Amino acid sequence: MRRTSVYRSPLGEMLLASDGSALTGLWFEGQRHFAAGVAPDARACDGLPVFDGVRAWLDSYFTGGHPGSVPPLALAGTPFQRAVWDELRLVGSGQTVTYGELAARLGGRLGRATSPRAVGSAVGRNPVSVIVGCHRVLGAHGALTGYAGGIWCKRALLALEREGLVVTEAPERPAALVRALADVWERSVRATHDFLLPGEVGRMRPMVPDAIGHVPLLLVARRSGAPIGFLGMDGDFVEMLFVDPEERGHGVGRLLMERATELLGAREVSVNEQNPQAVGFYEHLGFSAYRRTSTDDDGRPYPLLYLRLADGA
Repeated sequence: MRRTSVYRSPLGEMLLASDGSALTGLWFEGQRHFAAGVAPDARACDGLPVFDGVRAWLDSYFTGGHPGSVPPLALAGTPFQRAVWDELRLVGSGQTVTYGELAARLGGRLGRATSPRAVGSAVGRNPVSVIVGCHRVLGAHGALTGYAGGIWCKRALLALEREGLVVTEAPERPAALVRALADVWERSVRATHDFLLPGEVGRMRPMVPDAIGHVPLLLVARRSGAPIGFLGMDGDFVEMLFVDPEERGHGVGRLLMERATELLGAREVSVNEQNPQAVGFYEHLGFSAYRRTSTDDDGRPYPLLYLRLADGA
């Protein structure tokens, strides 16, 4: 592995490695076993043809497309590890398998019994993330466990493959996008903020586009290209989070918040005290209240709770 390049995915930077003709490594920044096997004298080589192919594949994948055949791979590992990785490549996009099921399949192929623990160790050493889908392996009874890039990242990859949910940053805010997100805001507020005084939603609506357009960092969740939720941040503070009511229960809010906390450093949020479902949502993610106000920022009779993410959460 003497050639490297960097790919900026929606889930963070990824390091690509190659022997010059095939892809030998693909890791999320900071994941376990990051850059394992990359030569100390490896040099950046962004123009390598195999890297161009990998970037095109990843561009299609992360936008919910169908990337087609994978770039050429050359995976270095023990014979057992390579057998596990070969079995992983048979698990299609959007499909999942448990460690036990993977061990049984591999045992049938090798003609001898193997353990889920041994398979799990080999899965964790997979040097090519995403393309060789170790994120598709689940614990017993379908539990989301054990992903080198983090459980939040595993959840995001599976949501992309299973439901076509794509979360991306929106540095550019064209008028059509802002209008669509303002519509999401209105539908969300009307469905969840039954404590508002009559006429409040209509009074606030004209201010929403400006807030969306000027929040320093904006994440947008889309399904089949249509915006279904968004989150705005200023520094480490989550200023806004709204999900279309028809999408509630599909994990959209969690995907947005996990992206904000795990990748972008969000640590604080405020929420209407009279919206107990929202309060419970943030508490479930590890936030706890540290301050309360008797009115909102405009002095209206809507108490706010300020919550902070616990250290290590």
